Formats: sequence, structure tokens, C-alpha cells
Amino acid sequence: MVRPKSFAAEPGGGGAPEVVEVESPDPGATNAARILQRHVEERTGPKLDEAAIVVSGGRGLGEASKYEMIEELAKLLRAAPGASRAIVDAGWVPYSHQVGQTGKTVKPTVYIACGISGATQHMVGMKGSKNIVAINKDREAPIFSIADLGVVGDVHKVVPRLIEALRARS
Repeated sequence: MVRPKSFAAEPGGGGAPEVVEVESPDPGATNAARILQRHVEERTGPKLDEAAIVVSGGRGLGEASKYEMIEELAKLLRAAPGASRAIVDAGWVPYSHQVGQTGKTVKPTVYIACGISGATQHMVGMKGSKNIVAINKDREAPIFSIADLGVVGDVHKVVPRLIEALRARS
């Protein structure tokens, strides 16, 4: 198996494939599983793994209610909101927002990491982004090692000003 978006597809240049017929084992009882309930998660905006811009929040937000500014910034940029595993595990946002090794792999044109330190697990899922912007108050945060633009500052001051500037342009 290969993780989606883990590398660009290239022609193999090999010969024609050989088709080999193989007997499959008896799968056993069929129709034993039943669907008891369906859940379709509501969302607006682009899909996380297809978005040209992704704005993600991490533990540096401090509390679940602060994720609203990530969603607001994403909406203003017509981006998809994402999240680090830490805040997904904390129950702040649903799993469908998780970027990383155990979440979604994204390769947007712009990835904005807000309050994300840059754990290896997270960086595996977003390091293929064309332009990475990191906002973190810890100048030693690992996320800065792969960022194209790093803002050393408090996410609670930087992101609201960015939102304000974007609103003023509209």
C-alpha cells in the first residue's frame, strides 16, 4: 500500500502486465454484517485532502474554543481547517480534521500551522506542502525547520490581526 499524496506518480516504462488467474479461498458467511447507523459529517468549504490552502491549529491554541479562529481564518482564505493529533485526541475537533501520519496527508499550495510545534507525526502529513507558514511563540519549535515563512509570536495575537487584515480587504 502507498499513502495518498506520498509521492508524485511517474510513468514506469515497463512492459505489458501478465494476467494470472488465481483461485480465491471461500470467504465464509456473507451478508452477516448489517449497517445499523450511518453518520455523514457536515462540512463547508473544500475537503482537507484536496484544498489548495490548509489552516491548521494545534495545542498552542490553549483551549477548544480558540479553534474558532482557525475556522474563521480558513473561511476567509477559502481554505480547509486542519488540526494536529494533540487537539483531535483532546476532543477539540473531529478526527476528519487531523493532519499527520495517522490522519490525512495534505499537499496544498499553502499550509498555515498555527500553534503547532511540529511533532514528526504531524510533519509527515504536511511536509509536501508547496509553501509552509508557521506561527509559534517557541522559536525553537521543530515546525520552523521546514517552514518557508516563520512567525515567532503568540498565535492569539497574530491570527486575530491576520483575520482583521483579511476582513478589511473584503
